[in-house]
Amino acid sequence: MTAAQELLDRLAEIGAEVKPAGDNLILRAGPKPIPGELVRDLRRAKSEVLARLTSPDYVAKGIDGRAVGDVLDAAWWRRHFTIRTLHWRLSGRWTKNEAERLAWGELVDEWRKSRGRRWPVWQCAGCDEPIGSLSALLLADENRVHFDVERECLIRFGRHWRGEAAAGLRALGLEPPEGFELP
Repeated sequence: MTAAQELLDRLAEIGAEVKPAGDNLILRAGPKPIPGELVRDLRRAKSEVLARLTSPDYVAKGIDGRAVGDVLDAAWWRRHFTIRTLHWRLSGRWTKNEAERLAWGELVDEWRKSRGRRWPVWQCAGCDEPIGSLSALLLADENRVHFDVERECLIRFGRHWRGEAAAGLRALGLEPPEGFELP
């Protein structure tokens, strides 16, 4: 195993994600913070890691150590939908359709957390304009939106990420349950 693959495996173990972006790497923490030592090792091995990430035989691994690809990914999302539906249904408080809508909403939010777009710190995620000296609201996913009285940018961003997540889930073969509407 190469040093680059070892680094990628260590990052996958803690749920971190590394993607090539031209001559740069985009590193996104998962559920656990990335230790400083690991970041330093990644900087030192940047060119080798970039070469590994862009090689045709590279297979990304998830936090569980299994390969992540379109087929496995789609299976995970379908399984997660089924599990969440069962969770809500077994509570005894929700009909099947209500449980499916709650589960779908959770999937949409999970998609945003794991795959949603991240805007640069200087740019509004709602209108794409610079934040500048205007008031801004820092969101849980570290995106920022203009903080205006009508909350237009916040609403626009919410519609955008929900639509993007629903489209991504549809691309994996998952359809929203009957009666689920994006706000």
